[in-house]
Amino acid sequence: MELTELKALVSDPAKLIPALEALAPDIPEYVFHLEPEKHKVVDDLQYRPMKEVDVATGVLDTDGNMTYRKESKDVHRIPSSTQKQILDWAVRMNLSGGIEIDATIRENAKATDETMLAMLKRTWEDNKLDYVAQKIDRLKKNYTQALVVWYSVAAEDGFWEGIAPDTCKYKMRCTVFSPEDGDIIIPIYNQYKEMIGCAKQYTVVIDSKDVNKMDLFLSDKYITYVEGTDGWRQDKETLIKYGKANFVYHGQKRPEYADVLPKIERVEEVDSDTADENQISAFPILAAIGDIVDSTGGGAKNTRKTFQLQGERADLKYVEAQGSQQSATDERKNLRRDIYDETSTPQISMEQITGTANIPGVTIELMFLPATNKAKSNQDGDLGMEWQRHMNLLKSCMAVINVAVKPSISMPVKPKFKIELPRNTTEEYANIVSLVGAGLMSKDTAIKLLAFTDDPVAEYNKIKAEAAEAAKLVPTPATGGVNA
Repeated sequence: MELTELKALVSDPAKLIPALEALAPDIPEYVFHLEPEKHKVVDDLQYRPMKEVDVATGVLDTDGNMTYRKESKDVHRIPSSTQKQILDWAVRMNLSGGIEIDATIRENAKATDETMLAMLKRTWEDNKLDYVAQKIDRLKKNYTQALVVWYSVAAEDGFWEGIAPDTCKYKMRCTVFSPEDGDIIIPIYNQYKEMIGCAKQYTVVIDSKDVNKMDLFLSDKYITYVEGTDGWRQDKETLIKYGKANFVYHGQKRPEYADVLPKIERVEEVDSDTADENQISAFPILAAIGDIVDSTGGGAKNTRKTFQLQGERADLKYVEAQGSQQSATDERKNLRRDIYDETSTPQISMEQITGTANIPGVTIELMFLPATNKAKSNQDGDLGMEWQRHMNLLKSCMAVINVAVKPSISMPVKPKFKIELPRNTTEEYANIVSLVGAGLMSKDTAIKLLAFTDDPVAEYNKIKAEAAEAAKLVPTPATGGVNA
């Protein structure tokens, strides 16, 4: 949809709403069944139907044979949390190190740039964006989309103390919307794939009745439409004073685990079938060839049952399943390996790492290399661009809250990500100590790298002060000549 077409429809809700609804992306139904108890193996009786069994009635027929009735018996339903594990790992690899605001302070605008940066950091902390970012990324990776809307609210007294003048009375807050809460998010692109707007369709309860609404976000305003008995109508229009649209859309084409979902469902099916089979044949069945004419024992503790058989080829043996159990085990193992490999998800369990203390740092990096590469691709791609948009928008917002920093809207700012991996601190510290001992690193730098404290400079000054104090306690060697 082109911007001219969109603007022409804004005043005609009867045509606008259907046109926007037609642009709504298709979201797979299975993303709403993320919790294990909602998986197909548990919740879909057509996929895994009840089993019909014959149950003895206790009544004999005219020939003296037992009669039976049909009963429906539930089968085992063993779901897994693999989808959640894939999501958790992907989000943690992307954002566990937080997002740093990487700004370039310019000499010709140093004062306003420093104020702008301080306001951005205050806004970042106030909205807890390092934590909210993980929530947004998780929603995007499951539901394929999330919408973040920024708006201003009155700032409490002292909010900008030490950063901006007392005349700054507002601050920025954000709200996250996604299909998880029933919202339909509709990104609007032109023919060049540029986003020219975004719509959010949702339902609210008014006077105990469900009322359908739609918010349309444009660069200069957002408009709310409401559906009544006579169709859609415009409810209100709000101007946006930031010079930019007040939303950021986070999206991806497919859920994070979409490629391996059939394999996950097959693992759940194999586990459920195995449980059914174990219920029947986990304990071996005793089969007799010939006639049993007598049996003794087995009724008391520490006794073994004995059988007397009749017939030349009479025999007793346990019947156990052969081959099929190992085949199912191998299939499950291969499926699990493929699921984690194909999504670049580390498969690390307590059983695997038991007894492997002090793993070399290079080994740790290799273990996480596929997940690290995937995270870096996200950070250098859509994830990075999405958070760049947040920072660009917030710079414009800060310039409205505090007009003095308007010259710093052009200050270069970008998100900086860090990937957190397990560390072999013993190895790291030993390497740093060796470098200091060889004269290839200063003690000041070593203190900063060891990161034993939040204030390395103060810690180093303490160390020097303690060394100086200790030096005072060392006795001064006696001096003087020797009489001949």
